Amino acid sequence: MPKHESKQCARCNTLFECKSGSIMLCQCQTVVLSTEQLEYISEQYEDCLCSRCLLEVRGEYNRLQHTRKIRALSKS
Repeated sequence: MPKHESKQCARCNTLFECKSGSIMLCQCQTVVLSTEQLEYISEQYEDCLCSRCLLEVRGEYNRLQHTRKIRALSKS
Protein backbone atom coordinates (compact mmCIF):
# COMPACT_ATOMS: atom_id res chain seq x y z
CA MET A 1 0.00 0.00 0.00
CA PRO A 2 1.41 3.44 -0.92
CA LYS A 3 2.48 5.62 1.95
CA HIS A 4 0.43 8.80 2.48
CA GLU A 5 0.83 11.15 5.40
CA SER A 6 -0.55 14.42 6.65
CA LYS A 7 2.05 17.17 6.52
CA GLN A 8 2.15 20.77 7.52
CA CYS A 9 3.50 23.19 4.93
CA ALA A 10 6.89 24.50 6.07
CA ARG A 11 5.95 27.97 4.79
CA CYS A 12 2.27 28.62 5.63
CA ASN A 13 1.51 25.76 8.09
CA THR A 14 -1.46 24.52 6.02
CA LEU A 15 -2.14 20.81 6.40
CA PHE A 16 -2.03 18.71 3.23
CA GLU A 17 -1.72 15.07 2.27
CA CYS A 18 1.74 14.05 1.12
CA LYS A 19 1.72 11.02 -1.16
CA SER A 20 5.41 10.17 -1.14
CA GLY A 21 4.50 6.51 -1.71
CA SER A 22 2.70 7.51 -4.94
CA ILE A 23 4.70 10.61 -5.81
CA MET A 24 3.02 11.10 -9.19
CA LEU A 25 -0.30 11.54 -7.34
CA CYS A 26 1.10 14.02 -4.80
CA GLN A 27 -0.15 17.62 -4.85
CA CYS A 28 3.40 18.87 -5.44
CA GLN A 29 3.41 17.26 -8.88
CA THR A 30 0.92 19.86 -10.11
CA VAL A 31 3.64 22.55 -9.92
CA VAL A 32 6.37 22.48 -12.56
CA LEU A 33 9.71 23.69 -11.19
CA SER A 34 13.10 24.08 -12.82
CA THR A 35 16.23 22.72 -11.17
CA GLU A 36 17.16 26.26 -10.16
CA GLN A 37 13.74 26.88 -8.61
CA LEU A 38 13.97 23.60 -6.67
CA GLU A 39 17.40 24.58 -5.37
CA TYR A 40 16.08 27.99 -4.32
CA ILE A 41 13.23 26.36 -2.39
CA SER A 42 15.43 23.73 -0.74
CA GLU A 43 17.85 26.44 0.43
CA GLN A 44 15.01 28.10 2.34
CA TYR A 45 12.86 25.20 3.54
CA GLU A 46 13.77 21.81 4.96
CA ASP A 47 10.43 20.11 4.40
CA CYS A 48 7.58 19.99 1.88
CA LEU A 49 5.52 22.98 0.83
CA CYS A 50 1.88 22.91 -0.21
CA SER A 51 1.19 23.48 -3.91
CA ARG A 52 -0.01 27.05 -3.28
CA CYS A 53 3.27 27.96 -1.59
CA LEU A 54 5.28 26.19 -4.29
CA LEU A 55 3.58 28.43 -6.86
CA GLU A 56 4.19 31.54 -4.76
CA VAL A 57 7.86 30.76 -4.13
CA ARG A 58 8.34 29.93 -7.82
CA GLY A 59 6.98 33.40 -8.64
CA GLU A 60 9.22 34.95 -5.99
CA TYR A 61 12.25 33.24 -7.53
CA ASN A 62 11.27 34.37 -11.03
CA ARG A 63 10.84 37.99 -9.89
CA LEU A 64 14.23 37.88 -8.14
CA GLN A 65 15.93 36.58 -11.28
CA HIS A 66 14.21 39.21 -13.42
CA THR A 67 15.36 41.97 -11.06
CA ARG A 68 18.94 40.66 -11.16
CA LYS A 69 18.92 40.66 -14.96
CA ILE A 70 17.57 44.21 -15.10
CA ARG A 71 20.25 45.42 -12.68
CA ALA A 72 22.99 43.66 -14.65
CA LEU A 73 21.78 45.25 -17.89
CA SER A 74 21.63 48.71 -16.33
CA LYS A 75 25.25 48.40 -15.15
CA SER A 76 26.55 47.54 -18.62
